[in-house]
Amino acid sequence: MTGKGTFMRGRTYLLTAMAAVLVAASPAEAKKKSPPPPVPVAAPQVPLPSSPNGVNVRYFYERQKWTPVWFKPGAGDEAIGQLLSILRRAPIDGMANGPEVAARVEAAVAAARAGDQMKHNEAELALSAAWVDYVQNIQRPDNNVIWGDTYLTLRPSNPERIMALLSATPSVTAHLQSVSTVNPVYSKLRDIAVAEAAANGGRASDAVMLNLERSRILPASGKFILVNSAEQRLHMYENWQDVGSMKVVVGDKLHYGLPTPIIVSSINYAIANPYWHVPEHLVRKFAPRVQAQGQSFMDRNGYEVLTDFGPSGQPVPISTIDWKAVGAGSTKVLMRQKPNSINSMGKMKFPFPNKEGIYLHDTPMKEYFSLANRAKSNGCIRVEDYRRLANWLFGHDVAASGSGPEQHMSLPRGVPVYVTYLTMVPSAAGIDKFEDRYGWDRPGVLAGGMDLTVAMSSAAGSNEVVEGSSGKASAVASSPH
Repeated sequence: MTGKGTFMRGRTYLLTAMAAVLVAASPAEAKKKSPPPPVPVAAPQVPLPSSPNGVNVRYFYERQKWTPVWFKPGAGDEAIGQLLSILRRAPIDGMANGPEVAARVEAAVAAARAGDQMKHNEAELALSAAWVDYVQNIQRPDNNVIWGDTYLTLRPSNPERIMALLSATPSVTAHLQSVSTVNPVYSKLRDIAVAEAAANGGRASDAVMLNLERSRILPASGKFILVNSAEQRLHMYENWQDVGSMKVVVGDKLHYGLPTPIIVSSINYAIANPYWHVPEHLVRKFAPRVQAQGQSFMDRNGYEVLTDFGPSGQPVPISTIDWKAVGAGSTKVLMRQKPNSINSMGKMKFPFPNKEGIYLHDTPMKEYFSLANRAKSNGCIRVEDYRRLANWLFGHDVAASGSGPEQHMSLPRGVPVYVTYLTMVPSAAGIDKFEDRYGWDRPGVLAGGMDLTVAMSSAAGSNEVVEGSSGKASAVASSPH
């Protein structure tokens, strides 16, 4: 009995302890089994406008906690009205759906005037997305241009940058005006295009629209060179103040098939006492004279044949060359002209990167600058006054130090150069017009690079200087410069 009683007492104690544990644990267990708190409902997102940039612009606003840009104090109806005007004329800028976007934006603004905060945010987003679309449109690339400097290549800004500039400006109205102007030439040509379109059922003339497009690549400000091949003139600009200009000789499309192409690049250095690297087709042209006259022809004109145009190049005796084969084109040689009074580059050249090897340079053929039509070169641009150009580029007078060839002189800072073709240029009197000698005021014409009709082997066309058998300077055919 004693054992059984002991067992019973132990069992009672165990059950009591378990009950105590269960009682002590029940509140915690109850807490664990309670239903989870309700999941908070996310605030509704502002609906996206019909814009390829809608998502990025909404993300910008979300990070800025929907700080207003268009409805902030000081912006008001003027900026909104200005954007609507810009969008309505945007087809002239190349944004065909501009008027449709303007209508949608106007509707969103009207809803915001009578609506809640969500409607205000919708209107903000619609306005900003439309602005980003427009800015990217006027910054679109142009494949009719040879882009020699990557930094200057026209490309659309990303939405973040466009919005950052817009939201940081002290005056939205002034910012819209500044950006949409593009540059003074573009702005005035656009006014003409808008007026023509209003008078002709929405269509401006091809000539105006093509000049408008060619002017779009020009900068809004800064120090730069503008070469207008249609005007046959070079202008030196500082924030669009014309601080000097001069005549230039440009490419002849009519006879040589080599118009000066449209190029955007930068000049970073000049070369005093430059060599002239004779192009292959001219070497073939010279070959019979070398064969007939020998070393005397080479010496009179300062020509030499080299193994390479680089620093390691060595002279090649002309007696070792089959000049008949050179003339036939079956043998190629590298010939250059040393600096001298008839060197085709003159006293100085101003290179700038581009795939066609075009550059500015002096010339011994000064008589061309008295001509009304100075389209006489095979692409390169001869300047009337290289010293004045160099003085402006460097900020002081520069010249060769002695007679040594190929003296490179670095500019303190690179200067952009815009070579374009404008047959219409705004002036104080209205619009100056120039003859369309290249025929580029017709739609569909390749204007950016050399025409497909270029025949480098052609013997037609004469505009470089070489000494003839009489000892006096005479012209030879088919120069590339």
